[in-house]
Amino acid sequence: MPAPRLLLPLLFWLLLPTRLLAEPAFYQLSKGDQQFWLLGSIHAAEASIYPLPTSIERAWAQSRALVVEVDMQNIPSSEWQQMAGLTRLPGGQTLASQIDAALYRRTLAAAKQLGLPDGSLDGLQPWFAAITLTQSALAKTAFSGEYGIDQHFTTLAAKGGKPIQGLESLTEQLGYLASVAEHQDLMLSATLDELPELDASFAAILQAWQDGDQSRLIALLKADMAPPELQQWLEQVLLAKRNHNWLKRLDRLPNESFVVVGALHLYGDQGLLALLEGAGWRIDALTKARIQG
Repeated sequence: MPAPRLLLPLLFWLLLPTRLLAEPAFYQLSKGDQQFWLLGSIHAAEASIYPLPTSIERAWAQSRALVVEVDMQNIPSSEWQQMAGLTRLPGGQTLASQIDAALYRRTLAAAKQLGLPDGSLDGLQPWFAAITLTQSALAKTAFSGEYGIDQHFTTLAAKGGKPIQGLESLTEQLGYLASVAEHQDLMLSATLDELPELDASFAAILQAWQDGDQSRLIALLKADMAPPELQQWLEQVLLAKRNHNWLKRLDRLPNESFVVVGALHLYGDQGLLALLEGAGWRIDALTKARIQG
């Protein structure tokens, strides 16, 4: 994900020993005889964040199934084939034909700086080119998807034989991302603007997640979608629409599931916590998160 620009006060905030005061936000949800646990994820991190707080580790040990956004361990071959249709341009089209010349030159320069092979972005949809650049830049930082919260628990579940279930299919998720098409040039431009600060800004996101600082985490994760068009798409499609779809499926989860979804999905009046509460679920916080107004 592209990273927000950081201000000097945020850099000072990063130096404070807040980790001693709070923990990642983590919840137990119950309705009747049904219960599950809900943890907001960041998709890349460092090995040093493990082990996680005791309440999270204990709940994981008690859980009977892992639920993530997409079960990447069991993707049908048909979905991998459909992925190309969503992420790549139709035959004969190139990235250069989809965006203006100045943005294309910037994209090529960034790809070269990141060491991507010549022409590796030419057949990609602009939105997927933006994601590819971000992933390549992230790989050069101290943060790795291997230590992302969802991947961490997916690995544990696979090793321990714990069932894994997805809230949506890969093609569903890619379809939501591809729906940015009308504004994908803005997404690519914003990504290029923010790549140089990826390391520092991702460190800020990780710190906010570890502290359970909801207001700061929301601000940081939304800052990369600052253009109004992208902000509207993020809130209405990538978050709210998916949250409502997931809500319908949460009632059918195996009892005592351990649910891990992107942290930004939890908060706000269209967030999972508010939707679950409105649907009659009791929500109990199990960690000492820093909830700020």
